[in-house]
Amino acid sequence: MAFKRALWHSGLTYQQTCYHCRTLVRYNDYSLDFRPWYPDGFVYCPKCRGPLRHNELYAINEDGSPVYPQGAPAQAAPAQAAPVQPEPAAATNGNCPNCGKAVALGVDHFCSGCGQKLD
Repeated sequence: MAFKRALWHSGLTYQQTCYHCRTLVRYNDYSLDFRPWYPDGFVYCPKCRGPLRHNELYAINEDGSPVYPQGAPAQAAPAQAAPVQPEPAAATNGNCPNCGKAVALGVDHFCSGCGQKLD
């Protein structure tokens, strides 16, 4: 089974700095080398030939400004996170007969400290 990169290209230009030699690398979709384990692809630094992982966040406009200034692609809408409700503190109304750790009798069936059965 052969893997091949999708035939769709965005037409965007990308820019990133090489991790190895700090060279500024500009490239487009057509220069990406597909790797099955990293679907976004790789591009190689022209100076040191080091592999650089591609990411859509590296897209730039013709003037060099970032296409996604907030750091997220336009098609990915941020999800509304539900407010986190604090969990009520466990009621401690007894101690483990084996180790003395505070336990919630009737709720805890085993001691979290020593594993003693409480029922």
